[in-house]
Amino acid sequence: MTKHWKTFVLALASLVLATALASPAAAERRVALVLGNAEYDHIARLKNPVNDAKDVAETLAKDLGFEVISLVNARKDELDGALADFSRKAAGANVALFYYAGHGVQNEGKNYLLPTDIAVKDVADVEFKALDMDRVRLALSKSSGVNILILDACRNNPFDSLVAASRSVDGGMLPRGLERMSVAVNKGAKGILVAYAAAPHEVALDGAGRNSPFAEALLKNLKAPEVEIRRLFNLVSDDVARTTKGKQSPEISSRIYGDFYFLSPDEMAERAWQRASKSQDPADFRAVLASYPNSPRARDAQLRLDLFESVQRCNAEQKELDAIGPNDLPRLRAAAGRFACDAARKGAEALIAKAEEKERRELASCEADNKAFAAVGAEDLAGLRAAVAKMTCADARRRAGGQLALLEQKEQRERDICNADLAALRSVGRDDLPGLRAVAGRLACRAAIDEARPLVAALEAKERRDRETCDSERKAFAAVDPSDLAGMRAAVGRMTCAAALEGARFVLARLEEKEKRERDICDADRKALIGAGASDVAALKSAAARMRCEAARNDANLLIAELESKALRVEGQSCEAERKTVAGMGSDLSRLRAAALGMKCDAAREDAKSRVASLEQQETLARQSCDAERRSLQAKSEDLVALRAAVLATTCDELRKDAKELVAALEKKQRLAKESCDADRKALEAKSGDLAGLRAAVDGMSCESARADARRKIAELEGACAADRKSVADVDATSFDAQSRLGALRGRKFSCADARGDLDKAVAAVETRVREAQTQLKKLGCFAAIANGRLDEPTKSAVAAYASRKGRATPTRLTDELVAELQGQTDAVCPQQSAPIAARPAETSVKDASREEVAPAAKPAKHNARRHEDKDEAPARPARAGKRHQLAEPVAPRRLRERAPVERPAQVARPAAPAPVAASAPAAAKPLSWSHNPGF
Repeated sequence: MTKHWKTFVLALASLVLATALASPAAAERRVALVLGNAEYDHIARLKNPVNDAKDVAETLAKDLGFEVISLVNARKDELDGALADFSRKAAGANVALFYYAGHGVQNEGKNYLLPTDIAVKDVADVEFKALDMDRVRLALSKSSGVNILILDACRNNPFDSLVAASRSVDGGMLPRGLERMSVAVNKGAKGILVAYAAAPHEVALDGAGRNSPFAEALLKNLKAPEVEIRRLFNLVSDDVARTTKGKQSPEISSRIYGDFYFLSPDEMAERAWQRASKSQDPADFRAVLASYPNSPRARDAQLRLDLFESVQRCNAEQKELDAIGPNDLPRLRAAAGRFACDAARKGAEALIAKAEEKERRELASCEADNKAFAAVGAEDLAGLRAAVAKMTCADARRRAGGQLALLEQKEQRERDICNADLAALRSVGRDDLPGLRAVAGRLACRAAIDEARPLVAALEAKERRDRETCDSERKAFAAVDPSDLAGMRAAVGRMTCAAALEGARFVLARLEEKEKRERDICDADRKALIGAGASDVAALKSAAARMRCEAARNDANLLIAELESKALRVEGQSCEAERKTVAGMGSDLSRLRAAALGMKCDAAREDAKSRVASLEQQETLARQSCDAERRSLQAKSEDLVALRAAVLATTCDELRKDAKELVAALEKKQRLAKESCDADRKALEAKSGDLAGLRAAVDGMSCESARADARRKIAELEGACAADRKSVADVDATSFDAQSRLGALRGRKFSCADARGDLDKAVAAVETRVREAQTQLKKLGCFAAIANGRLDEPTKSAVAAYASRKGRATPTRLTDELVAELQGQTDAVCPQQSAPIAARPAETSVKDASREEVAPAAKPAKHNARRHEDKDEAPARPARAGKRHQLAEPVAPRRLRERAPVERPAQVARPAAPAPVAASAPAAAKPLSWSHNPGF
C-alpha cells in the first residue's frame, strides 16, 4: 500500500466521520456585563478598576465562552445604555454574569453603583444619579439559568472625607457602603451567587500590582477546569485573605440548584473533541475517550478509533509484509493466507512467486558453497572469512558462520588473555622490581612476555649498579679518619646511596655530638682554671686533677710549673730539688711538659723532657690503637653482634662509651623494625585470601620482607584467579551440556570474586537464552512445559521437533542464531500433539519469582470538606466500557507465571476499558442559602 493510498484513506475517513458524526449538542449561551470605573470627576479616583474590568472581560470572552459587554470609566448615560443592552441579551441565556469594579454605596437598604460623572451633595444625588442595583438584579433575572453578581467595591463608609485609598465614599448624612443583598431565586432560574470583594465595613484594597487582590484571585481561579462555582469562590476568598494577610475578607452568598462550572466536564470534553477532530493521530481520540468516558463525545471518539484501526490494520499488514524478507517463503506464505487486506495479500503472492523462482536458482549455488566450505581448513580463520564473504546460499553461510563464530571466539579469548596480561603488567609500577617479577612469572601472552622481559632486565641492572654504588660509598666513608670531621662531612655530601647515606649520617652525628661534648668540657675546665686563681698552686693542682680537657689541663700545668719554679728560685732550691720534683710527677704528662718549660736546672729539665717524650710515645701508641678500633667499629655500625663484641674487646675507654651508645641505638632501631614487620605480617595473615585487600594493604607496609611476602601472595592469588576465570570462559555457553558444566563449577571454591561474577553472568546468560527459546517454542507448538530456563530433555526434544519440522538435522548447540530464528517464526510449526510435555511443571525458581513486578496498590482518593457547603460529595459514576474493549485475562499464581513474550510490532493494542467503579445513589440536589464566612 503506497503512501498516497494511506493519505487518501485517512482523508476519506475524516470526511465521512465529520459528516456523519458532527452533531454536537447546542452550546450553552453565556452573557456578561463587565464595568470598571476609576477616573471619577468629583470624588476620589481609583488605581486598578480599569485593569480589573479589562482582564476579567478578556478571560470571560476568550476562555469561558461568554458574550461580554465591557465598559470602563462609564458615565451615567453610558451605564444605562450598557445595562439595557445586557438585559436584552440576558433573556433566555443559560448564564448571566455582572461584574463591577469601582465606588459603590447604599442608602436605606438599597445599593448603588457610582458613574464617573456623579457629583454627590446629598442622598438625592445618589438616588437619581447613581445606578440602582435593583435594576441590575432585574436585568439578571431575565436569564432562566444561573445568575452571578460580582462586586469588587468597598463596604465601608465611602463618603467619609472622600478617602482615595478605598473603592467607596460616604459622609455623615450621605449614604454608607454597600449592604448585603438578598439571594432570592427568581422563578424558573437555576440560582444566584453574589460575591463581595470585602466583608461589611471593610475596605476592598486596590493592591500594589496591575490588579486588586480580589481581581487577581478571581482571574487565577476562573480558568481552573472542573471546579464548581461555590468551591471556586471559596478558593478566591482564601487567596485574598492570604494575600492581604487578613486585612480583606471576601463574602460569598449563594443559592444555586445543582452544580455549576465555568469549565464543566462536558465542556472540557467538547473542547478536547474539537482539538482531536482536526487531528489524524489516534492518540488524540484515545485521550478524549480515556479522559471523558461518560461524555457524549466518547461514542464519537470510539467510532473514529474504530475507523482508524481498520485503516491501521491494513497499514500494519502492509508494514508486516514490508518487514518480511523477499526470500522468506514460509513467512510470506503464512502472511498471504492470513492477510485480510487485498493489496497486502496480492503483494505477498507476488513476492512468493519471485522467492520460489529465486529459491530454485539458489539450490545450485548452495551445493557449490557447501563444497567450498568443506575445502577450507578447520582452523583457517582467514580462509573461512573469505569463503563466507563469497557465499550466496543462506544454509551454507549459516553453517560456515557458526564455525567462523567459534574460531573468532577462540581468537577473542586469546586476545582477552593478552589484554588482561598487558593490563596486569602495566598496573605495576615501572620501578617495582618484585611486582614485575611476580607478574612476569604468570604471563601467558607472548606480547606481554616480550614487554615484561626488558623491564625486568633493566631494573635488575639498575639494582646491581645501586648495590655496587652503596658498597663503594660505604668503603670510602670507612676510610676517612674519624677525627677528620670535615673529611667525613665531605664524604657524606658526595653520597648518592640512601642506605649508605643513612648509616654515614648516623656515625657523623655521633662524632659531632662527641666534639661538642669535648668543647663544652674544655670551656668548663677553663672557667674552673680562672676561678682557682693565678697564685694558688694547691687550688690549681686540685683543679688540674679534675680537668678532662687536655688543653685546659696543659694550661693549668704550665701555670703550676711556673709558680713552683718561682717558688724554688725564691727558696733557693737546688737542681737536685727540681730533679726530685720531676721524679715526683710520675706519669703526669701535662705537669712534666709544664715543668720542662719552667725549670732552671738543665739536668732536671732534660730529665723532664726525657720523661715527656717517653709518655708521649705511649700516648701516641694508645691513640693509634683507639683510632684503629674506631675504624673497625664504624665498619660494624649495622652489625649488632659485632658491636656488642667490640664493646667487650676494646681497650679505649672513650671508644667503649661510643660503642655502647651505637649498640643501644641499633637495638632500638631493630626493635622498631621487628614491631613494624610483626604488624605487617599480622595484616598479611588477616587478608591471606582477600586479593583486593592484599592489593590495598601492600602499599601501606613498611617492612620489606612482609611487603615481599604480600606481593608473592598476590601473585599466587592472581594466577589462581586467572585460572578460575579461564575455566569459566572455556565452557561453551551454547552447548547442550553448558548448564551442567557451569553447575559443576558452582560447587568450586574460587580464589577471587571476579571469577564468581563471570560464572554468575554465564549462568544467567545461558538461562536467559534457554528461556527465550522455550517461550518461542511454546508459541510455535513445539513445547508444552513451563519455560523454566533449564535445558532439560523436554526442551531438547522440542528443539529436535522444530528442526525436524524444518527438515534439518537435530542441533547440538543452542546458539543465538537459533533463538533469533525461533523468534522470527510467527506461525505454529509443530502439531499440538507433537509438543513434548514434561512429567510435571517445574516451579519457577525463587530468583525468577522475585523479578516479577507487582503493580502498586491504588492510593485512596482524598476528599476535603470545604466551608459554605452542606451537601454530600457526588459519588463517582461507573465508566462505560466501549464495545471493543478487551477483558483482562485472569492472573496466574506467582509460581506458575512465565515471562511475557516479546510483542510483535505488527499487533496493534486496543485501549483497555476503564475499570468500573462502584457508585452509590447521588444525593438529591438542594438549594444552598448564603452564609457569611465565620473565618472572615
